[in-house]
Amino acid sequence: MILENHRLIMYHKQATSARVTFLLLNGSVCHFDGLPAESKIVDSTIEEDGIVDYPESLISNSTKRLGLSSNILEIEKSFQAKAGNSTLTFDVYLAGFTTVDPPREQLAHLGGKLISITEAVRLQRVEIELLGLAYSFLMD
Repeated sequence: MILENHRLIMYHKQATSARVTFLLLNGSVCHFDGLPAESKIVDSTIEEDGIVDYPESLISNSTKRLGLSSNILEIEKSFQAKAGNSTLTFDVYLAGFTTVDPPREQLAHLGGKLISITEAVRLQRVEIELLGLAYSFLMD
C-alpha cells in the first residue's frame, strides 16, 4: 500500500499538441486520499540535474490500485512538493502516463477522468496551486 504521507499527481501530456491533463479521481488530483482541509504548499523542489528521493513502490502501488499495467506511469524524477496543514505534511510527486493517448477508458471504470488545469476550479486551493506548479514544470 502507498505510504500515508505520499500523494501522487498523475498527468498525460499530448505529444503533438503539448496539451496537459490531470487525473481527477474521488474529487482530488492528489492520489489517493487527497489532502486535509486547510492544507498549503510548504515547499517545492525542481532538481534540474538531480533526482528527488521518492518511494520506489509509489508507481507500482499506484498502477495496481488503478488496475493498470505496470509500465503506464513514469515518475518525474525532478519534481517534488510538500503540502499539509498544521498537523500533517505530505510529499507530493508527479507521474506521467506513458501512453500516446490518455487512458480515459481504463480510468473511467473507477470514476476517474482527465481534466485540464482550467477545469480544476472546484478543487481545494492547495490542489490548484500544486497543479500550477506541475503545469509550469511540464511546460518549461
